[in-house]
Amino acid sequence: MAVLIKNGLVYDGLGNVPEQKDILIRGQIISKIGTLSRTRGDEVIDANGMVITPGCIDVTSHSDHHYSLFYEPNQEDFLSQGITSIIGGNCGVSLAPLFGVLPDIAAEWGSNAGINASWNTMRDFLLYFEKKPLGVNFGTLVGYTGLRKGITKNVFRDLTDGELNSISRMIEISIREGALGVSFGLEHIHGVRTPFYEVEHIAKMVAHCGGVCAIHMRDMKEKILESVQECVEISEHSGGNIHISHMQPIKKYGKQYADALAFISAHANAAHVHFDVNTFETIPLLLYELLPEWAQDESFERMCEGIQSSVFSSRIIEFIKNNVARDYIISHVPDKALKFLEGKSIRELALRENKSYESMILQLMIVTRFRATVSAKIVDMPSVQNAIYNSQSIISSNGAAFGKKEFKQHQGTNTIPDFFSLIRQNKTIPFEKAVEKVTAIPAKKFGVKKRGGIIEGNYADIVVWSDDRPMHVFINGSQSWNFENGFCGVRNGMVITSTVS
Repeated sequence: MAVLIKNGLVYDGLGNVPEQKDILIRGQIISKIGTLSRTRGDEVIDANGMVITPGCIDVTSHSDHHYSLFYEPNQEDFLSQGITSIIGGNCGVSLAPLFGVLPDIAAEWGSNAGINASWNTMRDFLLYFEKKPLGVNFGTLVGYTGLRKGITKNVFRDLTDGELNSISRMIEISIREGALGVSFGLEHIHGVRTPFYEVEHIAKMVAHCGGVCAIHMRDMKEKILESVQECVEISEHSGGNIHISHMQPIKKYGKQYADALAFISAHANAAHVHFDVNTFETIPLLLYELLPEWAQDESFERMCEGIQSSVFSSRIIEFIKNNVARDYIISHVPDKALKFLEGKSIRELALRENKSYESMILQLMIVTRFRATVSAKIVDMPSVQNAIYNSQSIISSNGAAFGKKEFKQHQGTNTIPDFFSLIRQNKTIPFEKAVEKVTAIPAKKFGVKKRGGIIEGNYADIVVWSDDRPMHVFINGSQSWNFENGFCGVRNGMVITSTVS
């Protein structure tokens, strides 16, 4: 089948000035680009007055952590905002390779109830989605934290040389089987004590394989500069391709964030380091992250005991009172029996229960057993603007696609439209450079082949926009979503694999 998109203003994703062109799609591929007045198509879309871009690539998505890849395979929340490819396995946690069962550390994000893990290796995991395609293209990193926990049987300790080499070998095999690289969750309780030499050792191996190393840094607040310096040092020592995940600026730490941005810019030529950010003033956090560091534990059971202990509870309440924002919203709860909590503010629940704000947080931790995500308006918006315009920034959602009846976070539904609207309003960078930040740059960074640019021979991942809202979304040549009908009933996503697989 041939599809002809006519008269659109084409932003090719490569940073070039847009041109009025026609695009012919044959099968899965962009066949011709130019003035195609004599060309016929089985389907013709008149894009006069509209903008055409490549499909957007979200490098920090969490649909795998929330398991919505399985219960919401259309991934319509992403399609409806022009995202055609997502990368999972972020923040140190991936769904492959496995030590026999789905990783329990993903329980912080979602529930794997009812999911039959018919894979152990990365090869078999990706084969699962080749047989059961998603609505979007999907690639994944290997989560280092999950492998480390599997080796040590959930006990944090120093690794032996043999254990580190075993993990390194598993990651190398997974990359050769299609994984795009590795991820570290250095801020989360399961990964915060991971020593520098382990990260550097793995980064060197991943660099040798041609993969990317995505790092959720140790500290996004007061010590963000030191965290960025660690990432740059890893890149310089390993020669690796380093990506810093969701580097959102937090209120009260604008100066530290500005210093971190300046450091990245100063080392942009020597170190291959990028970071992602989005335009939203809210940021999602796992519920346990509201606790002081000394009260966080790798065991949810021990954390529950701690917050209920008369010895520690008063200290925890005092910490929350002095350090936690007062406007948190419960944005996601995987337990179906507790779905009614989604979208509720903790302040609202505290008033209803006649409890203090701090006590309500502790009660929610106990009731959900820490399996919940919350969000608050704690992002420093002036710093966000500076981050977006930085040459090393990429725009990503840090979100997931959820079901129609679930509470929707803006990150999961409006990342790209909000970003495009901001660029048009402020005009700080040319719009073609903004498009590049969500298409060609992430494609190159993560080794996504034949996507991210409107080029003859590339896969036909194409979005037709009007007023910064998608009108038509094509994935691999098929129209998967449009503004009039929503999801078009075609799950045409491909598995994105590494360049060495």
